[in-house]
Amino acid sequence: MNYKIILFFLSVTFFSCETKTKEIEVNSSGGMAYQGESEGKKFSFGSDDDAKIAVNLVIAFAKKDIETMIKSMADTVRYLPPQGSKAIVASLKELPGIVDLLHQPYDSLNRKVWNAVPLIKEGDDFTKVIVTFLEERFYKDGKQESVGLIDRMYIKDGKIFRINQWMSER
Repeated sequence: MNYKIILFFLSVTFFSCETKTKEIEVNSSGGMAYQGESEGKKFSFGSDDDAKIAVNLVIAFAKKDIETMIKSMADTVRYLPPQGSKAIVASLKELPGIVDLLHQPYDSLNRKVWNAVPLIKEGDDFTKVIVTFLEERFYKDGKQESVGLIDRMYIKDGKIFRINQWMSER
């Protein structure tokens, strides 16, 4: 009799511990473009590899790591800085000089990445990675400044070909 009671309790325990699975629907696309020829087109997530390429470039620039930057960039890159609204179009040969010029006022830069989101718009053959980060600037004159930056990097075949940047004061 004791054997039957123990078997009954083991059976109840076994069946009550069964894993329950609940299926949820996940959108494979979302958001929407609101202007121009892209109006009405949706976005989907791009690859984590593209996000990593973008983050690596953000960090490499702060460290003046030209070698890493060259590995992740196309032969020609278009950079739209947060001020001036005039694009800089440069080849890889020009990159060391441009990095030196952009770093000229600083002793050093520290960057802390908050997030990187890779998006592909319907019909596009490239990824837009949006990277948000904090940049702490240490000027040669001793002044310090913190700014929030948003880079939108356009990546095709593992190479960055365009960078748009926005800035906010912190």
